[in-house]
Amino acid sequence: MKKGVVVLGHGSRASIDEANQVLITLVERLKEKVCLGQINIDFLAPAFMNPESQRPNLEQVVAEMVLMGAEKIIIAPVFLSNGIHIQKDIPAEIIHLKEKYRVEIKIAPHLGADPRIGDIIMERIKEVI
Repeated sequence: MKKGVVVLGHGSRASIDEANQVLITLVERLKEKVCLGQINIDFLAPAFMNPESQRPNLEQVVAEMVLMGAEKIIIAPVFLSNGIHIQKDIPAEIIHLKEKYRVEIKIAPHLGADPRIGDIIMERIKEVI
């Protein structure tokens, strides 16, 4: 069974695309881990919630993965808080995508207040002390 992972971020409408590049860079780093065999997936791509980001949205990325043969897709949301996108928008979109593409779609937990994020914040603080 071919599997895909969509790394889903909010996205920015800023005319300077630097904000969107962060998610793209993150996905490139994750692809290195896939190549090293740390996870067994066939497809990995970013998607953006903000329609004004001028970047692929969740449905576009899922459609492309299905076209390439994905039968199971995992949505990995890059969101800190359990806001409206996590509570309502993404689950509603997943229901729509499951019905439309007839594939298994699961959502991974959002980042939240994971202690590892706290460790990164402490590292950043130490860098400037």
